[in-house]
Amino acid sequence: MNNQSPEAKFQKHLVNYLLVQHGFTLLESDDISDKEHYIAENLLLAFIRATQAETLARLQVNYGSDSFDEFIRALKAALAYQPLWLIIRNGLTVRGEHFQLFYPQPRSSESIANQHWLQNRIQIKPELVIKDGKRPDVVLFLNGLPIVVIELKHEKNQTVHDAVKQFNDRNHNDRIFSLPFLYVAMDTADIKVATNPRLENNFRWYNAGLVNKPQNEGEYPVEFFYRDVLAKENLLKALSFYLVHVPEKEDKPVYTLFPRYHQSRLVNKLSADIQDYFAETGQIGKKYLVNHSAGSGKTLTISWLAERLHSLYKADSNIKLVDMVFILTDRTNLDKNVRDELDCFSHLASQMAYANKSSQLKTLIQQRKPIIVTTIQKFQWIFEVLRTDKTLKDVRVAFLIDEAHRSQEGKNARAIRQPFQEVIEQAEDSLEEMKKVLQVVAPNQLFVAFTATPIQATVRLFGGSFDTYSEAEAIAEGYIIDVAAQIISYETLYHLHSPLVPNADEEEKIYPKGIVSKLLKQVAFEDDGLIQYKAEVMLRAFEEQVKPLIDGKAKAMIVASSRIAGLKYYHLLKAKIAEKHQAYPDQYNYKVLYAFSDFTHRDTNEEIREHQLNELNNGELIEDRFKQDDYRLMVVASKFQTGFDEPLLAGMFLDKPVMDKNAVQTLSRLNRCYEGKSKVIVIDFTNNTANILKAFNKYRKGTPYEATPPDEQKVIQLYQGIIERGLFTDTDAIKFVQLLKQGNDAVIQTEVNRCRQRFLFQYDDLDHRKAYVYELAKLVKAFNFLSSFYHYEEAIEQFVMFAEFIQPQLIKQGSESELMKAISKVKLIKANVKYQGVTENQPGTIKEPRTGGGNSTPSPVVKTSIQSTIDEIKERYLISDDEALIIREVCEEKQADETILLTTQLNRNSPRFLNDVHKPDIRRSIEEAYSQRGHNDEIYEDKYTDDGAIFDMMAHSVLVYGLNQILL
Repeated sequence: MNNQSPEAKFQKHLVNYLLVQHGFTLLESDDISDKEHYIAENLLLAFIRATQAETLARLQVNYGSDSFDEFIRALKAALAYQPLWLIIRNGLTVRGEHFQLFYPQPRSSESIANQHWLQNRIQIKPELVIKDGKRPDVVLFLNGLPIVVIELKHEKNQTVHDAVKQFNDRNHNDRIFSLPFLYVAMDTADIKVATNPRLENNFRWYNAGLVNKPQNEGEYPVEFFYRDVLAKENLLKALSFYLVHVPEKEDKPVYTLFPRYHQSRLVNKLSADIQDYFAETGQIGKKYLVNHSAGSGKTLTISWLAERLHSLYKADSNIKLVDMVFILTDRTNLDKNVRDELDCFSHLASQMAYANKSSQLKTLIQQRKPIIVTTIQKFQWIFEVLRTDKTLKDVRVAFLIDEAHRSQEGKNARAIRQPFQEVIEQAEDSLEEMKKVLQVVAPNQLFVAFTATPIQATVRLFGGSFDTYSEAEAIAEGYIIDVAAQIISYETLYHLHSPLVPNADEEEKIYPKGIVSKLLKQVAFEDDGLIQYKAEVMLRAFEEQVKPLIDGKAKAMIVASSRIAGLKYYHLLKAKIAEKHQAYPDQYNYKVLYAFSDFTHRDTNEEIREHQLNELNNGELIEDRFKQDDYRLMVVASKFQTGFDEPLLAGMFLDKPVMDKNAVQTLSRLNRCYEGKSKVIVIDFTNNTANILKAFNKYRKGTPYEATPPDEQKVIQLYQGIIERGLFTDTDAIKFVQLLKQGNDAVIQTEVNRCRQRFLFQYDDLDHRKAYVYELAKLVKAFNFLSSFYHYEEAIEQFVMFAEFIQPQLIKQGSESELMKAISKVKLIKANVKYQGVTENQPGTIKEPRTGGGNSTPSPVVKTSIQSTIDEIKERYLISDDEALIIREVCEEKQADETILLTTQLNRNSPRFLNDVHKPDIRRSIEEAYSQRGHNDEIYEDKYTDDGAIFDMMAHSVLVYGLNQILL
């Protein structure tokens, strides 16, 4: 034993585990009678006799003792045009008689496999002698047919990469390297697998996490593989379900798909969980959050999950769990990338359909198509039609949602959920005890949300991550490029000047500081001279740093701050490239595109169309044009920052601030792998590098958020507060909803005008009007989010419908406000772009913001004008100041609030009251101030709402300021 090599010890351990724990049987060399195809014919015949004796007998009528020889001849003939695993799955027809070569685990009680699947036998052959005297370490056989080949290495001597090379160097004319469906390269800590062992690139990482760890004492780190993956039921599941035969298409040859570990882990775990839940409750009403990074193969995972859910039954019964599966994306169109991956599942062609139009979606739902692929927006268009179809209430449906953080808010979520919502009835005698708000767990609806960057709202909606495949894993396994490894930063410096000087006897008008700041920054970032200067820097950086990447084929994206800025970049870059092409025709031989949503130019009133500007052909998409070799630069404005996959994209110039998940999503456009692509270049002109790196480190290992329930009373409190004001009532809402259903626009607008006149009469002060409108908007936003958790009474839902329609029309605003007129007169008088250097990402080294407050002396109350805001930012433009400015503004407002100050004064000697009662009241008034300013998103963000977070810090600073005022 002591003389055994480390590799031999590892091999012996694995073989013994398979024999003892899984009940495999040892195969002798003599059992393999067909040395060409490595078939243990007697074992295969024994399986046929045990499971299909009558079929074999019918074959023997014509062929007698030669019948099995005829069987083997038919098997070899079939191997000439299809893979062995597909023959095993589909069975073999011999002279009109059909034989099963294995039986899958039955999915329902009526499956014919129930009679025979336990007859499947898995055999193991260590050191199988093949051509040239070579010996693969372990080969697994199913009913005498080879299915898995394993090469083992021990890290003391060699690694998984040596095992891969060993597969690559074998004589691939030997059928042992084409018949099995899986080839495993394994060392004691890591694993790679392939369905075709010929090329190194065919092998993909197959690990359980960033670091594999044994679950039981005395086992190797790769225990998960020989314990779970090689278990009999999972090998049979791979054969019957996971393997996908992708036929030849265009320039791609036929190949076999096998899932990565996290893909099958998710499908197995989720399907088992929902089966258990159904067995316990008779319902499928659960929500799951899947936190899978870019590069995880998400579309394929969704496809496998859709197929599994479609064919899922309650254990030991013929009760089907799911009638229809919807694959939903929030992209306006089902793009080519999504369709190409879904089309790999050609065996689902008769069960799966695409709904590119709302009418198609309606028809497919009415036909009860098993799997429907569509965009979430299409449910909005047919919402009312579906809502009236009572038969849908009895249909059990599963929604598989791509990028849930973008599609599961507001009316989108309600539109897909409510048509299938069962009515929950309660007995009369239980109404007294029933909560007014019932948690929504629709018994006939299963939700699975996929996202790479789960925000707080998504986690609250779907719960904690059910399965995680982190960005760190995807990078470590080489499926995506680390786009945040380093960022080159330029600081944008500028001076702004406002010619507006208030009269001596007049105070300068006061505007919300955050709005002023944002508008002023846009003045600088749309300045012709500054854009021209940056365009020169970008073009030079592209030539020197980006263009040489990927063997000289790299492309780059310029992310502009607005459509106006993007238009200027496009024209400048186009002109500069043309000019330089005259002097250097071999160097500047490429073109630029501009991707944007069509708009009307605010200065010229010209209609700017993407299709026309880029001279696209009829029906041509700009992303397809960008794939052409001569297009190397693309300017984007609020487009393609998510959901755009171009593997040759290796450079990004950021001239627009991106924060948190938006930073991750935007830079992730660069992360797609491509042969020869080993690095990417990110150049930031917004002085936002620290925030970008912080965002990546925040999501790199999975969601940072805890699953905490939202406040179910929020909607009720808002609703009651509005009703108590006495302006609009439930009666108004009921009347208005009826008018909406009738659809007469003239009558509807007459009622809107009547409501507006009442509103204007009751509130003659503009601030009071705005406050009321903000309350309506806040109610609508809260209801659209929280109704995904809770049922609310019909009166509230109708009032929300009324509020959502009427709120935008209560205050008529001019086309150009006084503020915009003032902003238009602001001029940029000096600007520069200064090189800052390269920042390398070192996760964990970026300091987190302090979560406490109150020790520093509060700043005095100041008023904010256009000029004073200019004075604060004239030398430096820090994009993260947007939030800081709003925080400062609200704190100053509350510090000056006489009611808050007086309450603080009267209770200065009651610290318990100040901390337990008064400070929470201050916090609520701060949230109210955010709502009035239209900053409703912050109210649901954890960095604002968590204990000790921004809102608490602000309330604390206001309280301390009040106490300091008393002490002075």
